[in-house]
Amino acid sequence: MDENDEIWFGVDGTASPSRKTFLQDLKIAGPPAPTVWLHTEAGNNHEAREEAKAISEDDSFTTPKPEKLLKRILDLATQPGDWVLDSFAGSGTTGAVAHKMGRRWIMVELGEHIHSHIMPRLKKIVDGEDSVGVTTAVGWKGGGGFRYFHIAPSLLEQDKFGNWIISKQYNAAMLAEAMCKLEGFTYDPSETEYWNQGHSTEQDFIYVTTQTLSREQLEKVSEEVGENRSLLVCCSAFRVKDLSPFPNLTVKKIPKMVLNRCEWGHDDYSLEIENLPSPPPEQAREPMAERSNGRKSRAAASLSLFDAALETEGEDR
Repeated sequence: MDENDEIWFGVDGTASPSRKTFLQDLKIAGPPAPTVWLHTEAGNNHEAREEAKAISEDDSFTTPKPEKLLKRILDLATQPGDWVLDSFAGSGTTGAVAHKMGRRWIMVELGEHIHSHIMPRLKKIVDGEDSVGVTTAVGWKGGGGFRYFHIAPSLLEQDKFGNWIISKQYNAAMLAEAMCKLEGFTYDPSETEYWNQGHSTEQDFIYVTTQTLSREQLEKVSEEVGENRSLLVCCSAFRVKDLSPFPNLTVKKIPKMVLNRCEWGHDDYSLEIENLPSPPPEQAREPMAERSNGRKSRAAASLSLFDAALETEGEDR
């Protein structure tokens, strides 16, 4: 079917091979005839069970999907290098086939079968030890790699009054590491400087605390940081209206700074995927841009879910 919604009839149809008809001109009652995929093309349950047995003797997946079926779907819907998302990975068939077909993939799953099925399956594929499914059909010999991430609990939660607060599941170290991630810093706590919990450059640091900071505390931190260094302070609140006496500090409040990074009510989100092997050069971040107060903003070439322009917040608690 072409872009004008026209149908070409073959020699065995009611029209000649050169004739084309618009869909709106057809008088066909009922739904269109379904497309039938033969088991020789899309696999069957027996093949799928044998593929699962090659990974694990655990038979918790009684109706796994055959690799041929996923290959057929990915052939129709994707090109090599495309991203494939499976939010309910199961035994990992989608990621396995996508990997063999040269697609990039993300799988999400809960449960112990991540370790009993998915991980062993992917390791065999990467190591070239997989011989089932579509391996021969696509000429797979091994290669590539993958990363396995544990998803942390939500950083924010609502209290009984509906106010956003920092989740009780986060201790001080977890909170500092999370804020470093969101703000583009490397988490690397200093053993000698309490305020130095991470860095973005050799002169730009981050300090995360749940305290309400007073003017005296900010003065002390600013003095310790010094003139030739800058510090992003993430705190619950601060009792200072004018931050101009502290040009080496940028002070932001949690959880407001996190909520400001979120996008609400969009049909599409500009989610940038980080920490993947060998990202294309065009996905690299742009050089740091100088700010008017001497700090440097961590601008990205493409915005992620939590990216936004940095700004100094000077309002009261």
